[in-house]
Amino acid sequence: MNRILFLIISLIINVILIFYLFNIHTFMEDKNKVKDAQEPMETPTNIEIVMLGNSITHAGEWQKVLNRDDVLNGGKPGWTTQQLSWVIKDFVIPNNPKLCFFKGGINDYTLGISTQRIYDNICINLDSIRKVGTNPVYTTTLYQKGNTYRNRQIDSLNAKMKEFCKEKGYDFVDLRPFLCKNGDILDQYVKDDNTHLRPEAYPQWAKAIQPTIKKYGL
Repeated sequence: MNRILFLIISLIINVILIFYLFNIHTFMEDKNKVKDAQEPMETPTNIEIVMLGNSITHAGEWQKVLNRDDVLNGGKPGWTTQQLSWVIKDFVIPNNPKLCFFKGGINDYTLGISTQRIYDNICINLDSIRKVGTNPVYTTTLYQKGNTYRNRQIDSLNAKMKEFCKEKGYDFVDLRPFLCKNGDILDQYVKDDNTHLRPEAYPQWAKAIQPTIKKYGL
């Protein structure tokens, strides 16, 4: 009887161990997939340009669309403008790039953060980038397709940022003439979620920032 009980207990323990090992393996695979999705595929050794922003920036194949190998993708999916200030020490300071293009704000609006707070956060980011010796470039927050109220808030943010950049001598890149029309983003450039960009949008984005890149002799 004791032998049968021992066999049953051993069998149960083995089943638990197999289940545990299988799920640990699956968890590590999923974790690695998430890590791969959130980090740039290639990290250049000599970085002159950092693209700092949220998932919209992260999705850009910047080395490809800009046709250069000195660009670092500093996009952080899901991050707000306040959170992006945390990674200046990771993406900007160690690499000492000549330019840092900053784009963010849409995640803040989704969380109900006010335009004034977003504006304050972005100003802090741009000032922090300048303080470490890199030229900050504000890139306009883009619209959410069909969301008229939100888009007018975004217009207000971009207008405030344009004045701030003028006062500070920071570069201001307006993506709207390249991707938008009549106060909304064009259908061919936005995905079905009305926020994230299709691949066709990124060459237009690259076109918009080329004059600034040339301005700094890059």
